[in-house]
Amino acid sequence: MNTKNIKIAVSIFLTAFAFGLNITGITPVLGILNEKYHAYGTSMVQLLQTLPYFLIMVGSLTIGYLTTKISKKKIIILGLFIIGICGILPYFTDSFTILFISRLLIGFGFGITGPMNTAIVADFIEPENRAGFMGLHVVGMGVGAMMGNLLGGAFSGLGYKYFYLVYLAAFIAIVGVMSVLEEKKPTQGEKVSDMKMTRMVWVLSIASFVHTLFITTYNTNIGIYLVEQFSSGATLTGIVTAINSAFALVCGMMFSKISGFLKKYTLPFSILAAAMGYAILLFVPGMVGVYIASALCGISLSCFMAIANYLLTISVEKEAVAKASGLFAIVGGIGGLIAPLFMGGAARIFLGVNTAQNQFMIAFVGMLLFGIITLIAVRKKFANHA
Repeated sequence: MNTKNIKIAVSIFLTAFAFGLNITGITPVLGILNEKYHAYGTSMVQLLQTLPYFLIMVGSLTIGYLTTKISKKKIIILGLFIIGICGILPYFTDSFTILFISRLLIGFGFGITGPMNTAIVADFIEPENRAGFMGLHVVGMGVGAMMGNLLGGAFSGLGYKYFYLVYLAAFIAIVGVMSVLEEKKPTQGEKVSDMKMTRMVWVLSIASFVHTLFITTYNTNIGIYLVEQFSSGATLTGIVTAINSAFALVCGMMFSKISGFLKKYTLPFSILAAAMGYAILLFVPGMVGVYIASALCGISLSCFMAIANYLLTISVEKEAVAKASGLFAIVGGIGGLIAPLFMGGAARIFLGVNTAQNQFMIAFVGMLLFGIITLIAVRKKFANHA
């Protein structure tokens, strides 16, 4: 790998590392927050984990326009700055209102940062080498989420508010990106309306909506589930979610080999892995089931994001990749945003009561059906091209 590609790789890793904190969110302290702010209700507390999706969608919606006005490097730095400021703000107050607002606003930072790595890869890396760099993107997300969970869980042992200090990582990422990423002028004369989206972009975006809807159930419920079932604290939750991130990391590191082996079945595999994880969580007793489920959900998220983003880079013209990635994030963000209310409502309707365990059951059935449908669609598509 030449020096230029190494610098791009470093930038991708650091950006993805900070973006990985979106996966962590406030999961390690969610059980504690549920008890502290119980007057607001469990669904409202769970919403704190997914609330950023609202402005993630807004931020992603602006990506196509922003890339025609300012450089991608400046967009990344702005996004990281918003993540850092909003991430640590709740450290200084006990106010639920401030926590709620900061969790909302941090979404804009994630929204304009998330699609950028895909666009950077499309700008600087040849198509035949992009799978490896998208794997690196997932590795960075996995490391960021894992460190966020482990350090956040450890910090919260001193007091739950210390968890928020993990968001200082965004400022470290800013320094790194400023040092290594090449400044490239925005595309001159390019209009957002000229960036055509293909059918594949819409299919992948809808797939992201469904996958995010069900995979988010893990993050919004695992902390509450551990408190309910095992009377655990934030430290154990941090360990469990770190396992989730660690396996996402390993999957990202090996993604080029995984996709090379699974080929057309990579996308269905990424979905069915989560279905198997939820099944094990429900039917294997004790912490063993929790650990295995966490690993499989991490593999699912990592593999899905890597294969979907790779497919995006080869589905549209290079200048339109950022817009396509933004659309992908928007539609997926809707799934994340409505997940707590949708899953809670589904649990009440189909299983009689909204509990973490019942939401896991709904997620298992939903992800299993989604995986089967995707498998059938992939087989049919390739059969038609045979």
